[in-house]
Amino acid sequence: MKYLKRTALTFGLLPALMAAPVTNAASLDVDVDIDLPNVVILYGYTDIDLTMTADQFGPLVDASCTTDDCSVADNTTQSGVLNNGTVDLAFTNNAAGTNPTITLNNSWGVRSFGYTSLAPTITDNGSDAPVGNLAIEQITTPSPSLQTGSVSFDLDLSQISTDSVRASYTITVTGS
Repeated sequence: MKYLKRTALTFGLLPALMAAPVTNAASLDVDVDIDLPNVVILYGYTDIDLTMTADQFGPLVDASCTTDDCSVADNTTQSGVLNNGTVDLAFTNNAAGTNPTITLNNSWGVRSFGYTSLAPTITDNGSDAPVGNLAIEQITTPSPSLQTGSVSFDLDLSQISTDSVRASYTITVTGS
């Protein structure tokens, strides 16, 4: 009887042992080469509207202007010459400067890959006559992180004859 139990046990375990998986292993080294293109990504605004209040614009025209009504009193005693019934007097020019500089901070940005240097340039696209000396902040070190820069220009107040002035320009960033 013992013999029969052992035989049954052996034959009962045999299918279980035959179904057990055999462990195998394989390995493979893989090298992936990714060739990235040189890229310059330029960010910027296509329309910028600047509105100046009288108390911001007045001091650009006259350094003595400190309020929004820009009333400037000349407290020095003046003398004039009577000529044909009129008195000829003269006002002192208190101009703060005929060419104030307007700076647009963080008005453009650039990201770049694969270059060793950058060269941003600005080109005038027919700005109004009072706009001059267009300049762009030089960002010359490439970076995949966004770098922002400024644009500046001068306003020749002696040439402003309307209530609006247009600056029009193109920004170009070249990688090398």
